[in-house]
Amino acid sequence: MRIRIYDDGAGADESVRDCLFVLGWGNRCRHDNVQWLVDRLARRYRIHVAELPTHITDVEREWVAPLESYAADLDRFALLGHSAGGLAAAHLDADGAGNRVYLSPWWGSDYPLPDAVFRALTSLPISTPVLPFSDLGADALGALATGQQLADGPAAASPAFLRTVDRAQRRLPPAREDAVAFCTLTDAIVDPRAVGHRLPADHIRLYDGGHELFSSPARESLTGTVLDSLSEGPSTLGSGPAP
Repeated sequence: MRIRIYDDGAGADESVRDCLFVLGWGNRCRHDNVQWLVDRLARRYRIHVAELPTHITDVEREWVAPLESYAADLDRFALLGHSAGGLAAAHLDADGAGNRVYLSPWWGSDYPLPDAVFRALTSLPISTPVLPFSDLGADALGALATGQQLADGPAAASPAFLRTVDRAQRRLPPAREDAVAFCTLTDAIVDPRAVGHRLPADHIRLYDGGHELFSSPARESLTGTVLDSLSEGPSTLGSGPAP
């Protein structure tokens, strides 16, 4: 796991808080749209951006444990997780974690397969990515997705990867009271119904766009709310309609 620190906005001000931002499956700091969001987060926080390993066989060992080890050296920090990063972050047990904000968290999947077929497929002892993904195009990610994002995105997954993700989704701990999620009901990559099952409606902000808020036109109007949710929690969402 690679973690990069962005503290240009924090400067020498020791009072600036930390934020641990766990990217999604295939997201990289070099992606323009990821950097767009990081730049705005860094105006208020010292950002620790975690890039998840792509082809894994154990979510707990390869995603969650390294994050917990890193977070143990942080004092009080806000936690932001996108997609697979939202799955890993939801399992994160760290004393210093404050408000938790999730962007299109991968808490559930809606595979176009009967459950029995999915179970049989993911029981195969294969860790090589041989199962193609067809929903990682610009229409699914967001209208602002770049060619580099699409080129870097995983093209396939292994049965072992899908099995460990499914297990992690089924074993999610109870949602924290300070958790907030941003998602779109038309998400073609993760199942947004899983967000509704875990969080009350007033802890969820819906938007129109693709799976990646930072690759969607809605990012301009919602990034301020994301920042406020990181610092203040669910109360910043209010009771009004989404933009």
